[in-house]
Amino acid sequence: MRKPVQRGFRKLLRRHLVGIIIIAVSIIATAGFLYWYTSTTEAKIATIKKHSAAQSAAADVQIKVIKAQKAAELKAKQEAAAKAAADQAQIADSSTATSVNSSDCNTATTHNNPASIDVVVNKKHCIQPVTYIPGDLVSIGSGYVLSAKAAPSFNEMMAAASAAGISLSVTSSYRSYSDQVSTYAYWVNTSGKAGADTYSARPGYSEHQTGLAFDISSNGCVLSCFGSSTAYTWMQANAATYGFIQRYYAGSESITGYDAEEWHYRYVGTTVAKDMEAKSIKTLEQYWGISGGNYY
Repeated sequence: MRKPVQRGFRKLLRRHLVGIIIIAVSIIATAGFLYWYTSTTEAKIATIKKHSAAQSAAADVQIKVIKAQKAAELKAKQEAAAKAAADQAQIADSSTATSVNSSDCNTATTHNNPASIDVVVNKKHCIQPVTYIPGDLVSIGSGYVLSAKAAPSFNEMMAAASAAGISLSVTSSYRSYSDQVSTYAYWVNTSGKAGADTYSARPGYSEHQTGLAFDISSNGCVLSCFGSSTAYTWMQANAATYGFIQRYYAGSESITGYDAEEWHYRYVGTTVAKDMEAKSIKTLEQYWGISGGNYY
C-alpha cells in the first residue's frame, strides 16, 4: 500500500510544484519586503529624530545668542545712560565748566544743532550748549559709544572692512565735555597751549562731543602712521558709501583749523558724503559755507 501512496504523493507534488515554489518565493519575498520596510522606516524615524534634535539644539543656541545680544544692548544703554548722568554731574560740580564762554563762540545760525548730523563744530563754532550730551548714545563695542544716528552705518562699515581683510580698531569715539577738559589739558601739558590747539580741540569745541565722530587705527598703526596703511586706502575708497568723511585733510588747515588727521572720521550721512566725494570737496566748512580756521 505504501508504494501506491508514495507514487500518488509524488505525482501530486509534481503537479503542484510550481505553485508551491511560487508560494514559497512569495512568502520569502514578503518577509524580505517587510524586513526592508521595517528597517527603512526605523532608519527614517531615527534620522528624523536626529534632525529634529539638531534643529532643536540649533534653535536653543540661537535663542541664547539673541538673549545675550539683547542683554548686551540693554547693558550698553544702561552704561551709556550712567556715563551721561555721571558726566552731567561732573560738569555741574566742576569749575572747568566755565572755561568756555558760550557767548564767545560766534555760533552759526545754521548747522548749529548738535543733535543733527549736519552740525558744524570747529574753532569758531562751539557746541551749544557747551555741556551738551547726546541723548541717543549706543555701544559700538570695546567700551566705545556713538550716536544712534551713526552707529548702524559704523557697524556696517566695520563689517565690510573685516570682510575685505582690513583690520580697523576704534581708539576714541564720543567724548563728553569733561572728558575733553582732561584731554585738552593733557596736550597743553605736553605741547603747550599753541601746540595743543593745532590738534586737540578746546572743551566745547570737539566734534567727538556730538557722538558723530571717531578715531581709528589699524594693526597698532595709530595717528599719523594710519595714513600710510592699507586700511587708510580702504577708508578713502569706501567711507563715503557708509556716510563718513575724513574731517581734517592736509592742505585744509586754514579752513578747518587743524592739522591733517587721517584717523579722524565724522558721520554726515551717505547723501552728503557721496556728494562731497563727487565734487571733490574736502571740508564741511566749504561744503556748507560755514566759517572756520583758528579761534578768535
